Amino acid sequence: MTDGVGVAELMVATKHQVEEIFDGAAERYDREGPPLFREWGAHLIELLGFAGGERVLDVATGTGAVLAPAMQRVGRFGRVVGVDLSQNMLDEAERVARAQDLDNFELYKMDAERLEFRDGIFDGVTCAFSLFFFHDLAAALREMHRVLRPGGHIGVAVFGDAPPPFDPGWRIFAEQARAYGGAIRTPQRVVYTPVEMQTVLASAGFGEIKTALEKYDVVFASLDAWWAFQLTLGNRATILQMADAVRAKFQAEYFDKLRPLLRQDGLHLGVSVVYAAGTAESNSTLEF
Repeated sequence: MTDGVGVAELMVATKHQVEEIFDGAAERYDREGPPLFREWGAHLIELLGFAGGERVLDVATGTGAVLAPAMQRVGRFGRVVGVDLSQNMLDEAERVARAQDLDNFELYKMDAERLEFRDGIFDGVTCAFSLFFFHDLAAALREMHRVLRPGGHIGVAVFGDAPPPFDPGWRIFAEQARAYGGAIRTPQRVVYTPVEMQTVLASAGFGEIKTALEKYDVVFASLDAWWAFQLTLGNRATILQMADAVRAKFQAEYFDKLRPLLRQDGLHLGVSVVYAAGTAESNSTLEF
């Protein structure tokens, strides 16, 4: 699935398509290739520094990459609520939590743009690698602000631009998908700079915004491992809409382009992540 910037000619994924993507990917999500989202989710919670006992909402919780470390951080006197459009992802999140003997959580199938919670009920809200799937990003962020108590903290993680996500693997995939005329794009842009992320959160009413940019060298053991990873993310929609013969041709051509990039230990792809945090009240300070 390609970045939503400057590609208006491509089809935008509907909410139903987003739900289908992750219902189909849930069983293998964050299990193909390195466990990136678990690592980045744990880092987001570490940066937020909850003291224990908080009530936290994790929006677009997926299989629990942020949910599980948040539960561990808030402890037995805290509570973490996860919401997601995909019931299959929620089912996997519950399995992950139970496998770690964690039980201080609740899970609900819910649209981030219409959160079914009363105002000011949470001490913290988190959302990792999901803002680009929201059709009305402003509405989703307003909802996150609404359910936070005054002074409550928000923490988000998005892909940065230096380097862009999974570079050059995603870029080559997007260019080829456009040439095939079958790319599906996300409703929102995928990549943000730290300054842009500050602007996005400020526009939703958050204050005391802090950002951190982290760069990663991600290694996939083989091209097949990288392809399997694609089938757990938004690119799944673009891949699966192709007829079998077209998909096989697309994959072969894609691998031909990537093969010169292989090193002895596999395919190295660059990723940068912007971690951003703020408060629902500008007179509260959050150290990052």
